[in-house]
Amino acid sequence: TETPGNSGGTTTTPTGPQDTVTTFMVYFTNTVDSTTEIGSYDDPDGPGPVSPNVGGVVLKKNASYIVTFYIEDATGNNVYLHNKIKTNGKDYKICVSNPLGINVNATDSDGSMPIGLVNLLETSSTTGNANLNFTVKYQKGTKNGTCSPGTVYHTCNIPIFVN
Repeated sequence: TETPGNSGGTTTTPTGPQDTVTTFMVYFTNTVDSTTEIGSYDDPDGPGPVSPNVGGVVLKKNASYIVTFYIEDATGNNVYLHNKIKTNGKDYKICVSNPLGINVNATDSDGSMPIGLVNLLETSSTTGNANLNFTVKYQKGTKNGTCSPGTVYHTCNIPIFVN
């Protein structure tokens, strides 16, 4: 089932037990000075009528960041979806767009292919504003290391400013 969300987010629930992404936090930790910027997509009612709160980040140009996630379903008993994705890594891949010359590479693995819960993100000399898109793909039985196969489980945009 695909449900259009507000502010550019979409959730597609795979068959089986259903989870709703209500909290999607992205941690950008600078590899030189260890400062951390936190981008957030908070949607307490999931695909319901209430618009999500979206918080952007400021990143430095020509810098490297370790990118990690906190993903939660808080619609009932809290389900920490980042743990579920890690435990079932062979079925999931987190894909990240690369605007403004940004380069992103997953550094974690399900044993043979990247999951994308831990990434190395490198900004270029390009500055400006853009949306960084994060897409969680459910790829059970189709995972091949790319973002193409599977079903969109959740997608959202986090505004970034590179200076």
